[in-house]
Amino acid sequence: MNDPDGSVIIAALRDDPVIGCLVGELRAEPPGQGRIFRTRLRSSGTPCILKLADELEAAWMPAISARATDIVAEVLAHGVLSEPERPWLLLADLPHRARSDNDDIARDVMRAAARFQQEAIDVDLPTYPIDVDFMITYAQQAIDAGCPGPAADVLPRIGADDAWLRSLGGHLKGHGDVHFWNAVAAARDGPWRLIDPIPRTAHWAWDAAYAQLTSGVAETPDLIMLLAEERRRLGLPIPGAQQFDRLRTILLGWSSLLWWAILPARREEAWWRGEVERNVAAHEAL
Repeated sequence: MNDPDGSVIIAALRDDPVIGCLVGELRAEPPGQGRIFRTRLRSSGTPCILKLADELEAAWMPAISARATDIVAEVLAHGVLSEPERPWLLLADLPHRARSDNDDIARDVMRAAARFQQEAIDVDLPTYPIDVDFMITYAQQAIDAGCPGPAADVLPRIGADDAWLRSLGGHLKGHGDVHFWNAVAAARDGPWRLIDPIPRTAHWAWDAAYAQLTSGVAETPDLIMLLAEERRRLGLPIPGAQQFDRLRTILLGWSSLLWWAILPARREEAWWRGEVERNVAAHEAL
């Protein structure tokens, strides 16, 4: 659809009989795009977010929201826009975004990630796999983009590392896009809820390794350790110390390769580049 300022999609949303009954004026947030809109419930005036969602998000957000109130932003309503045909979500407006340099916030975000994993066990919906093909694709892209460290030596061992990870029995359905911009709250001190899932079937520690590299800074605590501690509090399995160290090294190496491939904006940050190089070197040294 050719709709650079979002005006066409806003008109379609206003004309939709279900959405029109639920909410009032729609305002693109941020301006100039056609996916996320701030609005208010007609019934109460309560602020909320209307989002045109991808298929996985449109399926998973209502499923998790219906099961628990402490994991994702509350889904107030959902449906499918008739023209153009797009799924939509009406979400509680939680305007504050999490920070990755605060230990308490980081723990709360990892707690939400652990709870998502816990509830997702019984949710029969599709996911994307984090598997050999996925990692070889992005490792090669990272190498082509000049990834620091011995990335070319890590590439041929991805299959063996994946087999070892699967032997631990820790693969499950997770949020898949855990990072601190995807953690929101009504107040600056939380409680924090996740948004924008892209559910993946992966080792449970992938959610934390992913977040460590995408939005981590020098002050960010060890997110894999925090996620492990929150899983332990929930009675979910975690491996012994020797296995834990190895899986942590592998997954931080994988996450470093992935984000070097797809996040060029951070490649010039000296600290972040150093983390990528250190993680890739540690992986190769196993």
